[in-house]
Amino acid sequence: MKKILTLLAFAVLLQFSAKAQFERYGVRLANGVAYVSDDLLTHSPIFGFGIGGYVDYMFTEWKNPWAENIYLETGLNIVRRGTNFQQVWTLTPTSIRQGFYHNWYAQIPIFAGFKWEIPQLPAGNYLNVIFGPTINVGIFGRLKDRKVTPGMPQESHNYDTFITGSKDDRRSFKNMRRFDVGVVFGVGYQWHNFTFDIYMDHGFIALMKKDDVLNGVIYNSTDPNNQITSDDNRNSYTGTNHAFMISIGYQLPINR
Repeated sequence: MKKILTLLAFAVLLQFSAKAQFERYGVRLANGVAYVSDDLLTHSPIFGFGIGGYVDYMFTEWKNPWAENIYLETGLNIVRRGTNFQQVWTLTPTSIRQGFYHNWYAQIPIFAGFKWEIPQLPAGNYLNVIFGPTINVGIFGRLKDRKVTPGMPQESHNYDTFITGSKDDRRSFKNMRRFDVGVVFGVGYQWHNFTFDIYMDHGFIALMKKDDVLNGVIYNSTDPNNQITSDDNRNSYTGTNHAFMISIGYQLPINR
């Protein structure tokens, strides 16, 4: 049954491909806010940035009334993501940890889009919606991690990656995952060749792997014998990339 479904899906893709072609290309410049939300850290956003180019793949000969409205989009973006973070321990002695991640990624989007010309306005005015996954690969980045604990001289309680640490301690992707997968949802307006978009970019993969102190001592309330169970795969770090961006771009048809 799975083989039959796979063959059917492949046949449908071939049918679409036979009736589809690249119709337009463009560039975008985006600015906004980016942050990483972790359950144990207070966070505040940094300046998010994105620049890239794309092509739209349309089903122009598809026998469907929506053939001129539905399209696929892919391309390559260079994006900046990260966060400021802070953690405070109020037990004596008081301790504070703070820093930031400034990470740059190469991002490949795979979007499905719907473009609709506004009938109440003159020709050349459109609304559009995009939705789809992104694949992100870290290029380079900076990590600042500083902890100060008055009254405790131990290095584990007093450190600064920009002072006491090595170069690798300051390189983001020496200390966190380089690969991320996300999803983007956005709405936009196009006036002739100019495009204006607002979109949300949400990552799914936790940027780091940290041991959870509860590993091996997790109480299983569903166990009738009230036994203690372990969960060695639990990750105490939950931070993932998030961004809210506004972009402006320029789009042109592909001449044939």
